Amino acid sequence: MIKIKFIPYEIVRDDFKKVMRALQREALVLIDAKLNPEEEADLIKNTMEKFSEQFTGIELSSIEAPELGNVDKFKNLLVERLTGKKRGFTIIGPAGIVRKIKKNPQELLVYM
Repeated sequence: MIKIKFIPYEIVRDDFKKVMRALQREALVLIDAKLNPEEEADLIKNTMEKFSEQFTGIELSSIEAPELGNVDKFKNLLVERLTGKKRGFTIIGPAGIVRKIKKNPQELLVYM
């Protein structure tokens, strides 16, 4: 059975505790925004510091929502400035369950 946990970006932005708990329970985590590189690095660092040696690490990838034109670019920039949330999504899973995540321009493929 595959467990999938959806966690809103507003919760993840300030604290990775819910993500960490879900990963400990061997669940895939979906976040409703694209994490920036600093957030990804912090998550990896926290994961490796907090988990035991039996934990094999995480696989993660983010994808941005496609932009169709100048109006969409402006809307995305405005939303990002107001909320700090980048359009797209992020998927994270324990490396013991997720073998790899393959990223194409419009999709993420999760191999288990």
